[in-house]
Amino acid sequence: MEVSTADLAEILGVSARRVQQLSGARVFRKLSHGEWLLPECVQAYIEHKVKSETARQDRSDLKGADRLKDIKTRREELKLAREERELVPLVDAIFAMDRVAGEVALQVNNVPARFTRDLDERERLQVQIDDALQSVADRIAECGAALRADRDADPPAEEDDA
Repeated sequence: MEVSTADLAEILGVSARRVQQLSGARVFRKLSHGEWLLPECVQAYIEHKVKSETARQDRSDLKGADRLKDIKTRREELKLAREERELVPLVDAIFAMDRVAGEVALQVNNVPARFTRDLDERERLQVQIDDALQSVADRIAECGAALRADRDADPPAEEDDA
Protein backbone atom coordinates (compact mmCIF):
# COMPACT_ATOMS: atom_id res chain seq x y z
CA MET A 1 0.00 0.00 0.00
CA GLU A 2 1.51 3.31 -1.08
CA VAL A 3 0.93 6.51 0.87
CA SER A 4 1.86 10.16 0.54
CA THR A 5 4.35 11.95 2.75
CA ALA A 6 1.54 13.71 4.61
CA ASP A 7 -0.33 10.43 5.19
CA LEU A 8 2.83 8.63 6.39
CA ALA A 9 3.59 11.49 8.76
CA GLU A 10 0.07 11.37 10.18
CA ILE A 11 0.15 7.58 10.62
CA LEU A 12 3.52 7.69 12.40
CA GLY A 13 2.60 10.75 14.47
CA VAL A 14 5.49 12.85 13.15
CA SER A 15 5.79 15.88 10.89
CA ALA A 16 6.29 15.69 7.13
CA ARG A 17 9.68 17.28 7.72
CA ARG A 18 10.59 14.42 10.07
CA VAL A 19 9.62 11.90 7.36
CA GLN A 20 12.04 13.68 5.01
CA GLN A 21 14.79 13.66 7.68
CA LEU A 22 14.33 9.92 8.23
CA SER A 23 14.47 9.38 4.49
CA GLY A 24 17.71 11.35 4.35
CA ALA A 25 19.08 9.19 7.17
CA ARG A 26 18.15 6.13 5.07
CA VAL A 27 15.56 4.90 7.56
CA PHE A 28 12.84 5.11 4.90
CA ARG A 29 13.08 4.21 1.25
CA LYS A 30 11.12 6.45 -1.11
CA LEU A 31 9.23 4.76 -3.98
CA SER A 32 8.87 7.92 -6.01
CA HIS A 33 8.51 11.62 -5.31
CA GLY A 34 6.35 11.84 -2.17
CA GLU A 35 5.27 8.18 -2.24
CA TRP A 36 6.10 5.62 0.41
CA LEU A 37 5.40 1.92 0.93
CA LEU A 38 3.45 1.99 4.20
CA PRO A 39 4.26 -1.47 5.71
CA GLU A 40 7.97 -1.09 4.98
CA CYS A 41 8.11 2.41 6.45
CA VAL A 42 6.21 1.42 9.60
CA GLN A 43 8.58 -1.52 10.19
CA ALA A 44 11.62 0.68 9.53
CA TYR A 45 10.30 3.37 11.87
CA ILE A 46 9.70 0.88 14.68
CA GLU A 47 13.18 -0.58 14.22
CA HIS A 48 14.69 2.91 14.19
CA LYS A 49 12.88 3.85 17.41
CA VAL A 50 14.01 0.65 19.16
CA LYS A 51 17.63 1.23 18.13
CA SER A 52 17.46 4.87 19.23
CA GLU A 53 15.99 3.94 22.61
CA THR A 54 18.59 1.19 23.12
CA ALA A 55 21.41 3.61 22.27
CA ARG A 56 19.97 6.23 24.62
CA GLN A 57 19.69 3.66 27.41
CA ASP A 58 23.27 2.53 26.81
CA ARG A 59 24.48 6.14 27.08
CA SER A 60 22.46 6.56 30.27
CA ASP A 61 23.95 3.38 31.76
CA LEU A 62 27.40 4.60 30.80
CA LYS A 63 26.76 7.92 32.54
CA GLY A 64 25.69 6.04 35.67
CA ALA A 65 28.81 3.89 35.53
CA ASP A 66 30.97 7.00 35.09
CA ARG A 67 29.25 8.66 38.04
CA LEU A 68 29.83 5.59 40.21
CA LYS A 69 33.48 5.56 39.15
CA ASP A 70 33.76 9.28 40.03
CA ILE A 71 32.24 8.65 43.46
CA LYS A 72 34.64 5.79 44.16
CA THR A 73 37.58 7.91 43.00
CA ARG A 74 36.49 10.78 45.26
CA ARG A 75 36.11 8.38 48.20
CA GLU A 76 39.67 7.13 47.66
CA GLU A 77 40.98 10.71 47.39
CA LEU A 78 39.33 11.60 50.71
CA LYS A 79 40.69 8.44 52.35
CA LEU A 80 44.20 9.30 51.15
CA ALA A 81 43.86 12.92 52.33
CA ARG A 82 42.79 11.66 55.77
CA GLU A 83 45.73 9.24 55.94
CA GLU A 84 48.14 12.02 54.96
CA ARG A 85 46.57 14.25 57.64
CA GLU A 86 45.47 16.80 55.03
CA LEU A 87 41.87 16.25 56.06
CA VAL A 88 40.79 16.31 59.71
CA PRO A 89 37.37 15.22 61.00
CA LEU A 90 35.31 18.19 62.21
CA VAL A 91 35.06 16.90 65.78
CA ASP A 92 38.88 16.63 65.96
CA ALA A 93 39.32 20.18 64.63
CA ILE A 94 36.87 21.63 67.15
CA PHE A 95 38.50 19.65 69.97
CA ALA A 96 41.92 21.04 68.97
CA MET A 97 40.56 24.62 68.97
CA ASP A 98 39.07 24.10 72.44
CA ARG A 99 42.28 22.59 73.77
CA VAL A 100 44.44 25.45 72.46
CA ALA A 101 41.98 28.02 73.82
CA GLY A 102 42.08 26.30 77.22
CA GLU A 103 45.88 26.46 77.30
CA VAL A 104 45.83 30.14 76.25
CA ALA A 105 43.31 30.90 79.01
CA LEU A 106 45.43 29.09 81.62
CA GLN A 107 48.59 30.95 80.66
CA VAL A 108 46.97 34.38 80.30
CA ASN A 109 45.13 34.05 83.63
CA ASN A 110 48.53 33.71 85.36
CA VAL A 111 49.78 37.03 83.96
CA PRO A 112 48.28 39.34 86.64
CA ALA A 113 49.96 37.42 89.45
CA ARG A 114 53.32 37.53 87.64
CA PHE A 115 52.86 41.19 86.73
CA THR A 116 52.15 42.78 90.13
CA ARG A 117 51.63 42.09 93.82
CA ASP A 118 49.06 44.89 94.04
CA LEU A 119 45.67 43.14 94.36
CA ASP A 120 43.70 46.08 92.95
CA GLU A 121 45.96 46.21 89.91
CA ARG A 122 45.66 42.41 89.48
CA GLU A 123 41.88 42.68 89.54
CA ARG A 124 41.91 45.43 86.90
CA LEU A 125 44.15 43.29 84.67
CA GLN A 126 42.00 40.23 85.26
CA VAL A 127 38.87 42.07 84.05
CA GLN A 128 40.65 42.96 80.80
CA ILE A 129 41.93 39.39 80.40
CA ASP A 130 38.47 37.94 81.07
CA ASP A 131 36.99 40.18 78.38
CA ALA A 132 39.67 39.09 75.88
CA LEU A 133 39.21 35.40 76.72
CA GLN A 134 35.43 35.74 76.39
CA SER A 135 35.94 37.24 72.94
CA VAL A 136 38.13 34.28 71.98
CA ALA A 137 35.59 31.79 73.37
CA ASP A 138 32.77 33.49 71.45
CA ARG A 139 34.76 33.35 68.22
CA ILE A 140 35.54 29.65 68.73
CA ALA A 141 31.84 28.97 69.34
CA GLU A 142 30.93 30.89 66.14
CA CYS A 143 33.49 28.97 64.09
CA GLY A 144 32.39 25.63 65.52
CA ALA A 145 28.74 26.38 64.79
CA ALA A 146 29.57 27.50 61.25
CA LEU A 147 31.62 24.37 60.57
CA ARG A 148 28.89 22.11 61.97
CA ALA A 149 26.36 23.86 59.71
CA ASP A 150 28.71 23.42 56.72
CA ARG A 151 29.26 27.16 56.36
CA ASP A 152 32.50 29.11 55.97
CA ALA A 153 34.00 29.58 59.44
CA ASP A 154 35.55 32.89 58.39
CA PRO A 155 33.27 34.56 55.83
CA PRO A 156 34.72 37.61 54.06
CA ALA A 157 34.01 40.88 55.83
CA GLU A 158 31.45 43.12 54.20
CA GLU A 159 33.14 45.98 52.40
CA ASP A 160 32.61 49.46 53.71
CA ASP A 161 31.11 51.68 51.00
CA ALA A 162 31.79 54.88 52.92
